[in-house]
Amino acid sequence: MDYVIFLVGSFLEYFAALVLMFALFRFRFDPRVFLNFALISFMMSHVSYFTRLNPEIGDMSSYIQLILFIVILCLLFRVSIFYSIIMNFAAFVAGFVLQGIVFFVIFNQMSGITLSELQGNQLLLTTLMIVTSMFSLAISRTLYVMNWNFDFVPTSNRTNVTIKGYNAIILVIIILSISITAITSYFFRFKYDVYVVYSILVFVISLPIFLYYAVRKDFDDAS
Repeated sequence: MDYVIFLVGSFLEYFAALVLMFALFRFRFDPRVFLNFALISFMMSHVSYFTRLNPEIGDMSSYIQLILFIVILCLLFRVSIFYSIIMNFAAFVAGFVLQGIVFFVIFNQMSGITLSELQGNQLLLTTLMIVTSMFSLAISRTLYVMNWNFDFVPTSNRTNVTIKGYNAIILVIIILSISITAITSYFFRFKYDVYVVYSILVFVISLPIFLYYAVRKDFDDAS
């Protein structure tokens, strides 16, 4: 039963993350895209479940999935590796921060649920995934309707990318953020609540900086 419950929450979480990614970077939506989203989400929910069962790699499961998502976006949607990294980082960090906000506001402050209780209760964890997914889809819809998105990601994977200027700054932000949280995950692998708090703190700091330079890059590329 825990397996089914986890897959439901995980599927919705990945599906919402993909929708947010495409809405944020002004990619086209159509039935084929949503079908691909569903297939990717189904596959990645199983990757998430089985990697977390292995104690040797369970703590790094999120980062393994991030790498897989970067590769999938390149292969299925013909996005260059550099822009795939940017798109996946944006969705990954936004989802992590959003889930942290949902937990601390709705689950912790309003319901008194702690991180330790959340970790040991699959039904609670899945509920958090579902609630976060609903908020993520609402945000995606708002971004899409209001046209609040970035337009600097090319539709061809043959684009030449020069790592300088805003590209270099954005790449450094991504590398530093992921490296710090990955190291935190390793050192606090037996202290789940400490790892979550530190990771959210890192992403809360890095996300506005990333968005600032992404906006600057968007204006610079358009000029």
